[in-house]
Amino acid sequence: MVRIAVVFGARGFIGSQVSAALASAGWRCAGVDRYGRATGGFGEVEGTYYDGHDWSSVALGRFLRRCGPAVVVNAVGASWSVDPAVVRRDNVVWPARLAEACEAAGTPVSIVHLGSSHEYGDTVPGGSVGERSVLAPVTEYGRSKVEGASHLVRAAFRTGRPLTLVRAFNVIGPGHGAQGIWATAVGLYRAAAETAAPRVVAEVPLPETARDLIDVRDVAALVRLAAERPGSAVDVYNAASGTGTTIECLFNAFTKHTGIPHRFRRNAVGLRTGPTWQRADIARARAQLGWTRRFTLADSIAAAVAPEEGARDAAARPALS
Repeated sequence: MVRIAVVFGARGFIGSQVSAALASAGWRCAGVDRYGRATGGFGEVEGTYYDGHDWSSVALGRFLRRCGPAVVVNAVGASWSVDPAVVRRDNVVWPARLAEACEAAGTPVSIVHLGSSHEYGDTVPGGSVGERSVLAPVTEYGRSKVEGASHLVRAAFRTGRPLTLVRAFNVIGPGHGAQGIWATAVGLYRAAAETAAPRVVAEVPLPETARDLIDVRDVAALVRLAAERPGSAVDVYNAASGTGTTIECLFNAFTKHTGIPHRFRRNAVGLRTGPTWQRADIARARAQLGWTRRFTLADSIAAAVAPEEGARDAAARPALS
C-alpha cells in the first residue's frame, strides 16, 4: 500500500526538502501552500480558504478527508519575520486551524510538526539542551512556536493520534531565503565570487555567538523517520548537529571553501540576536529512530554556494563594501 503524506509548507525551505525525502522513500506526497494550492493528485483546498489573516478549518478538513488516511506534516512557520501579526498568524493561528481540521476530518494517522530551538529559550553556556528541558522561550517568536504546538498537542490527545514534534535548531544548507546569518553569509560569498570582490564584509554584532547548525537535508531525513515510526502519544526530537559553532567559525569555513577573506562590522541592525550559546543533545533521535547527521558544515557550504544553486535562488543579496 502506498503511504500518503500531506505536507503543509511544501514550497518552503524545510518543507520542500521534507517532500523530496518522503517521495524518495516511496511516499505519495500532497504538498499544500498557504493559498490551498496542492500537488499530489488530490485536487486543491476548495471553497473560501485563506483571506490573508486566517484559514478555514472547515475547507481544510474537507481536503484532508479527500486525501484519506495520511501522515500530516506541518512545515509552515514565520521563521524570520519581525512583524508580530505575521508571526502570530503563521505560528499560532495556522496550527490552531490545522488542529481543528485534523480533528474534524478524522483521517490523519499521525502528525509531524516542525518546531524550533527558540522554544527552549536561553541555554547555559557550554551546556546542551535536551528534549526534556523546560520550555522557557525569551522571544515572541519562541513563545509563538510553543503556543502553536500546544494546539496540535491537544488535538493529538483528543483524537488518540500520535504527534511528533521535531524542534529544528539553526537550519542551513541549499535553498535558504534571504534572512538570518546563514542566508546572509551565503549571499555575501556568492556575490563576492561573482564580482571578484577582494573580501566579504559582514554586519555581525557578536561573532563569538555560537549556534547549533544542521543541514536542511538532515532535518528532512529526521522528519521522514518520524513519519515512518510514530510513537504512541507525543514524541519530541531535536534536529541538530550536537555542536556549537560560532559565527566566526562559520565565516572561517566559508573563507576556507571560497578562498575569500572576511571581516566583521559589529552592527545588529536587521539581525535577530538571541542567546549567545546554543547546542542540542541529539542522543534521543539517534537511539529511538536511528537518525544520524550526514552532512557536515563543509557539505552545506558547498551545496549552498554552488553555481547551480545560486541560479535557482532568487533571494536578495546583501551589498558588499
